[in-house]
Amino acid sequence: MTEVQNPSGRRDPRDVNVTTAGQRESSKGAGHDSPFESHVLKEKLPSNYLSNDYSCNGWGEAVDYPESLLQKAGEEYLDLYDSEAIIETQFDPIHRRLRLPEKSAIDYSGVDSANNNNTSTEKPLDQSHPPCLPINQKRNKGNATSNKKSLPTVHRVLLYSTQSPRMGRKQQHATHRNLNFKNQISKSVEPQDDFPAVLLVEPESKDEVYRSHTDSDRNTDFDDDDDLDNISNFDESDTESLISDAEDGYRAHAYKLTHSVDRISSPQSGSSFSAQSSEGDLKNPESLLVPSLFPFVPPYLSFSSNTSKGPRVPPELHRVLKWRVTNIMPKVVRLILANSGMRMLKKTNDWMGVWGKHLRSPCFKTIRSYQKINHLPGSFRIGRKDSCWKNLQRQMGKHSNKEFGFMPRTYIIPNDLCALRRHWPKYSQRNTKWIIKPPASARGAGIRVINRWGQIPKRRPLIVQKYIERPLLINGSKFDLRLYVLVTSVNPLRVFMYHNGLARFASVKYSSRTDTLGDRCMHLTNYSINKFSSNYSKNEDVNACHGHKWTIKSLWTYLANRGVRTDCLWEALRSLVLRTIIAGENGINSMIRANVESKYSCFELFGFDVILDSDLVPWLLEVNISPSLHSELPLDSHVKAPLVQGVLNTALYNVPPKLSQEKQKELAAEMSFPTGTQMCYDKRLYINYLSREEKEKHNTFTRKSMEDRNEYINDILDNLTPDDVRCLIIAEDELARCAPLERIFPTDQTHKYLKYNDTPRYYNRLLDAWESRYANNRAEGIALLRDYCQNKYHLQVPTSPNKKVMNDSCEELNLKTVIYVGQDDTNA
Repeated sequence: MTEVQNPSGRRDPRDVNVTTAGQRESSKGAGHDSPFESHVLKEKLPSNYLSNDYSCNGWGEAVDYPESLLQKAGEEYLDLYDSEAIIETQFDPIHRRLRLPEKSAIDYSGVDSANNNNTSTEKPLDQSHPPCLPINQKRNKGNATSNKKSLPTVHRVLLYSTQSPRMGRKQQHATHRNLNFKNQISKSVEPQDDFPAVLLVEPESKDEVYRSHTDSDRNTDFDDDDDLDNISNFDESDTESLISDAEDGYRAHAYKLTHSVDRISSPQSGSSFSAQSSEGDLKNPESLLVPSLFPFVPPYLSFSSNTSKGPRVPPELHRVLKWRVTNIMPKVVRLILANSGMRMLKKTNDWMGVWGKHLRSPCFKTIRSYQKINHLPGSFRIGRKDSCWKNLQRQMGKHSNKEFGFMPRTYIIPNDLCALRRHWPKYSQRNTKWIIKPPASARGAGIRVINRWGQIPKRRPLIVQKYIERPLLINGSKFDLRLYVLVTSVNPLRVFMYHNGLARFASVKYSSRTDTLGDRCMHLTNYSINKFSSNYSKNEDVNACHGHKWTIKSLWTYLANRGVRTDCLWEALRSLVLRTIIAGENGINSMIRANVESKYSCFELFGFDVILDSDLVPWLLEVNISPSLHSELPLDSHVKAPLVQGVLNTALYNVPPKLSQEKQKELAAEMSFPTGTQMCYDKRLYINYLSREEKEKHNTFTRKSMEDRNEYINDILDNLTPDDVRCLIIAEDELARCAPLERIFPTDQTHKYLKYNDTPRYYNRLLDAWESRYANNRAEGIALLRDYCQNKYHLQVPTSPNKKVMNDSCEELNLKTVIYVGQDDTNA
């Protein structure tokens, strides 16, 4: 075998001689403390037969061993690592012991490694050319050779040469070959041969994530696997039995959905998108305060547009409408707040609202019950790229790829580095391209497209995601969609989707050639990147289909004129959004319960980035916690100003409780509200604790045995509790004020998503039953709730748990004082 010199002087990870020697040196003196002792795969094999899978190429030169060692009584064990299993277990060594019968005497002298070639059939080995299996002498202290018979020695040979793609094998085939190995040997042995049976002992499995961390740190050659891209001799059969990627099942499902010709549109489907008018969205309200649909519920603030001043604000009211200004507050938000009569203050703790950066979850505990912030604790569960993939992957494991495989296959580095390394030859054979991103960046920072293993940073956190290589092109350029989604509550889940959005185009025409991967303006659609391109064209007409940024309304018109069912496509996008939110909903809900005092305090506006492939199948790229609302162009203002106005109106802001009862009566009379209307925030509507009867009802309708929807769909509405009425009041008021957004959850069609919740939630089932009964007759449901509110049924609240504890402590303290005083009187 010809040896090739390595001019760079860098150790080749496939060089078995070097690897083996290094392993021996590192294991000297290890004794019984060696970490490989517990991972042993034992086989008793004859000395003169080898399977046709056997190969000793690259094992190094033969070694002359003393004849006394080879003629010892008893049996010798030759210990090898199963090289195929090493690949699948991510460098976790698995031992294979070859047991040689005592009758076999082999001469190990004068063997050249070049003569050890693979053969297609089994045959007895020539004793002049035996397998060059390295055997070390058993030595005592002082390096003196011992003539005393000892226990069989264990010799380790690390076969890292099989890490190259041309010799790599998969674990399921390794097991199959081991069985064939056994059968072939048993057939080749004559009946009179004394051949011991083959015993296979599987090693204990180790945690894959732990291996990926430790092995990447220990192995200095971990980053030097550039040969993984060499697939000249890679066996195509290796990819046939591999599990298909997660997106394969989803692709067929989504294709049927977006190309459906007989789908019946629901009242929420499609109509709201086409019926909305951006010009109508910018109208100012007639009054700053808009009454609730129900009596004895405080009115809500109604926000004006960004282009003109809103209605007059009474001075006493203007004094308490304090908004805290932050450095990242978008200009369009400031304009809308200023036109609505809000006081914009930079330094104040007595604010009613803030639009700022995301807080650490414990910081939400400092928010007062009447204050509202534009973030939810724990929203990074879907807002970080790595966390979003983990949650979707968990749902794929519980349900199916068809339902949650809408995000391209993603690897989280460094945790998934070994898994990516193991599958890289398959992807290289298919010329797969990848896009690498930091897990928590925005606006295209740190993003690039690659196709070679050596281009992936191995040591810092990032995600490696399959690149959509066949995107839908318009005028030769790829584009993605920015969808805006508002979540006003997690328990119960209430989700709204903006009827408009942005289509962002790459400024360089698309090409799939690998020599163009470095052109970020071709493969990335971020506006923050493409705006610096000399090819970038601004779109001055909000209704035109030219330039490199369109509204989604314009895009839908363009596609509809070419025969695309945009209502089916919009329904597929709704489904993608809901499944993504539900995937992270459990973690977000846990953070809210631990850190938020009032149901009033939080909401979140998400930015979903979605790309369409050439089959009109939508794929989720990422979710943004703080989507950009900056409006550099008129088209941006046209889309984002109605969005912000709609978000603030849907969030249901109340006047902070800073007005006395007399001031509230005067304000009610001035603004023509009924006598007795409470004008300020009422914390009783947003409490998060229950009475004993309410707890019993919650437990009844969320028990595990109640899996059938018919078991609760009618009974849960029979006897509404005050807590039920409060939940339904907020849901109906939001729905009445959500334009230009549409509520996509709950509806009378969204009960199919409830099965994806980790645990059944009472409020979700309550709203499901409500929508099932009153979605097509909402006036009847509102009349029922008005009757409850007229009797102030919704204001019946249990005693706060904190007050109970305080009262119990005071009673105990009073009791101790009475006893103490009584004792004093007795002593006196």
